[in-house]
Amino acid sequence: TPPHREYYTKYSQLVNAIYQRYTDLVEPFGIDESWLDVTGSLALFGDGKKIADELREVVKKELGITISAGVSFNKIFAKLGSDYKKPDATTVISRENFRQIVYPLPVSDLLFVGKSARNILNHLQIYTIGDLAESSRTLIAQKLGKTGEMLHDYACGLDDSPVKSIYAEKEIKSIGNSITFRRNLTGMEDIRLGV
Repeated sequence: TPPHREYYTKYSQLVNAIYQRYTDLVEPFGIDESWLDVTGSLALFGDGKKIADELREVVKKELGITISAGVSFNKIFAKLGSDYKKPDATTVISRENFRQIVYPLPVSDLLFVGKSARNILNHLQIYTIGDLAESSRTLIAQKLGKTGEMLHDYACGLDDSPVKSIYAEKEIKSIGNSITFRRNLTGMEDIRLGV
């Protein structure tokens, strides 16, 4: 059956609305994922795992769908945690346990490691996220440029990008401008006339 994008969009909005009951720092990532920064909500709702478990229950009860959650000290590891166990699970990746959980995972599980980067890394005998973290950042940068530096930092748990507020201005990606003529232009003479 064909995908029903309108349903995904509707449920994405409904789920994000539930998230916004807990924090205004909700940053959608694709149609079916969002990052939340609940640092300012801990006194009200409990620690990250408690909030994630409660969100899973509320979403299931109110919308009839299951979600998996990753709780971590940065966005990259939170994403890895949300993918770690499915469906309907919470995975906590902390500063104390991330090496045990994250390092054995395939390097391709790391956000932004596509097929091309994976192939380059595999050629360098880098197969897991741990292999990448323990590799030479300089070597990775020589092979993958700035992206390699970023991926190495991610593997080491060094992502510090903030979760954007739902109230933050949306970045304008492009501006389009078009002109419609009264009739179809058929050749250079028409174009020169500017009709």
